Amino acid sequence: MRASASIPYAAPRISAFYAAYFLVAGVALPFWPLFLQARGLSVTEIGLTLGLTMMLRAAAGPFIGRFADRRDSTRGPLVACALTVLLVAVAFYWTWGFWPIFVVSTVFTLVYAGVLPLGETIALRTVSAESGYGRVRLWGSVSYLVAAAVGGAVLEIDAVPSANLILTMILATIVVMIAGSLAMPDKRGGSAPPTAPILSVLRERQFRLMVYATTAIHGAHAVFYGFSTLHWLAAGLSEWVIGLLWAGGVVAEVILFACNPPLVRRIGPTGLLGIGAAAGVVRWAVLALTTEVWALALAQCLHAFTFGAMHLGAMVFIARTVPAGSSNTAQALFAATTNGLGLGTGLLLAGVLYAAWGADAYWVCAAVSGLGFIAVLAMRRPARKAEA
Repeated sequence: MRASASIPYAAPRISAFYAAYFLVAGVALPFWPLFLQARGLSVTEIGLTLGLTMMLRAAAGPFIGRFADRRDSTRGPLVACALTVLLVAVAFYWTWGFWPIFVVSTVFTLVYAGVLPLGETIALRTVSAESGYGRVRLWGSVSYLVAAAVGGAVLEIDAVPSANLILTMILATIVVMIAGSLAMPDKRGGSAPPTAPILSVLRERQFRLMVYATTAIHGAHAVFYGFSTLHWLAAGLSEWVIGLLWAGGVVAEVILFACNPPLVRRIGPTGLLGIGAAAGVVRWAVLALTTEVWALALAQCLHAFTFGAMHLGAMVFIARTVPAGSSNTAQALFAATTNGLGLGTGLLLAGVLYAAWGADAYWVCAAVSGLGFIAVLAMRRPARKAEA
């Protein structure tokens, strides 16, 4: 544990960062495809842009984390990344067509990939992963809900939302993210990083198994993120009901983060990862079998585990096992593989699977979650000694 109580107003400052960061996600994730469509991209080009740029996060994040570890300073690189994100995003005002948008999106993704891992490192160095992390992280989920709801209300003013309106909303949230980054404490690791921090982290078998598990668990969300709304609309559900289903999943996630301390004490990080994987098998099987609203609502509650427990377990695992001098690198590797390779590859495959099989594509997601559970089982025996 690397928490410290000596920094004034540490928890509120970190909570504000998470809220500011997820304001961007709350507008960009639901509405960025609309921007791409308004700029002339086809459905196939939108899928390629989203999937490939997500995968590129795997390339940039670890090197940004390595740079921060070598400087033993995290807030400086964090603020630099946030400011660069704003500068690159402005270029979208003058960007049209697939290749120009793809190039700018690639640069944007490479820089944006460093923001959250650097913020996570500061959080885990400043508040307790065992008892405090979930209570600061939940404000990101709350912020995401608010941003998505407000963004949707603003866009409903126009029958066909303009690309510039969507982009302006995203730029406004990026400015807030910069302010949140500036407010973060500059909590240093306090130990020298190894000469090759990326290889040093990857050399640890337990870390590799953790990353295998989280990559599978999170990557299994791809069909849901990419096509659940279209599938439910085709099944006759209203946009209002679909919005409630999405919101219900995030609310369940918030509740889990609020219950952080007893869960970590009783279950430990590998237990949380195992619950996330097992819940994924159940959740994706339900979505493959039915579009009954009551069943979908129950399945959406499992988002608390398929994402919330998975993420919380990974954060506690990193805080307990990774030396402070390599924490930025470890966070960046986790984000690169789980959000980049896992979800990026999943999004690229999701379109093919859904086009061929429809809702039966969720069975593949259930199987991938099962692979994540096998990785957790491989972690379990040596992990018991650490958690005892």
